Amino acid sequence: MSLNKSRLRYVALLLMIPAAVLGATTLFTPNFNSIVAHGPIQLGHSELACADCHWDSTGTVRQQVQANVAFALGNRATAVDFGYQVVTSAQCLHCHERPNERHPIYRFNEPRFAEVRQDINANSCLGCHTEHQDARVSVTNTVCSHCHQDLKLSNDPLDIAHEQLVEDKHWDTCLGCHDFHGNHAHKAQSHVSEAFNVGVIRSYFKNGDNPYGSEKHYKAKTND
Repeated sequence: MSLNKSRLRYVALLLMIPAAVLGATTLFTPNFNSIVAHGPIQLGHSELACADCHWDSTGTVRQQVQANVAFALGNRATAVDFGYQVVTSAQCLHCHERPNERHPIYRFNEPRFAEVRQDINANSCLGCHTEHQDARVSVTNTVCSHCHQDLKLSNDPLDIAHEQLVEDKHWDTCLGCHDFHGNHAHKAQSHVSEAFNVGVIRSYFKNGDNPYGSEKHYKAKTND
């Protein structure tokens, strides 16, 4: 190895060691969670520790440092997750996976929704939910418009036809009656006038009270 490469590797190692120590301290010392967090977490996750979502990366810290140094020097095709893995839907589903999910991730990954995924990152839980923003939902309450423009029901249970609501672009009323994931034991209203107010839904998105109630149809895989 040339002298320049050796020097670069040595400098990179020196820079990565403090980061490794800080990362380990953050993940395994609860007292440091609030200090280094990117922002507040949503209400339902208030009891979680960093390591509940930020899972350990494979390999030792030394191996991770070596791999990333090799990547920085052009001796490796890809970098590796340092300290902990990037959070994906896998971490979300570890606690929130339920049977009979109304909008499962795998459905959004179907080819017919390719265009929709250009507007919202619906192939991942993080397309609609983000953490450290003190909110449950990061999209607007008109998100239903991306998939249901051609909605027609042969036996419409609503006093104003869904087709008419779509034609009039009343997308902000959808979640006033329907629980998006279908997990809450909430019966959809039969009159539009009974729908939850738009402000109530927006407040719920921002950690406000849950209008659908706390009772669930289905138990989550590990936690509720």
